Amino acid sequence: MEPRRGVVTPELERWSRDADDGDRRTALVRLRGGAEVGQAAERLTSLGMEVTSTGPGSVIGAVSPPALRRIARETWVLAVEGPRTLRSLQHD
Repeated sequence: MEPRRGVVTPELERWSRDADDGDRRTALVRLRGGAEVGQAAERLTSLGMEVTSTGPGSVIGAVSPPALRRIARETWVLAVEGPRTLRSLQHD
């Protein structure tokens, strides 16, 4: 079964196609409204995510390509994104 379209960012989709099943990458899972973060973190763990942090409406952790595909099938997942690079607001 293919992941739902639009849930996984193109960057992570490319990575999951090119990476080996044992490779790991950090991912941010955004939850649909009404999803309980604690229950979502437990379910993500059972799907193969190594949960490292939770916050309002999101869970962060490491995923393998197979885990990413399983996570993308969950109906309560709004989006799965890679970590964002922080940029300085000051000019050097």
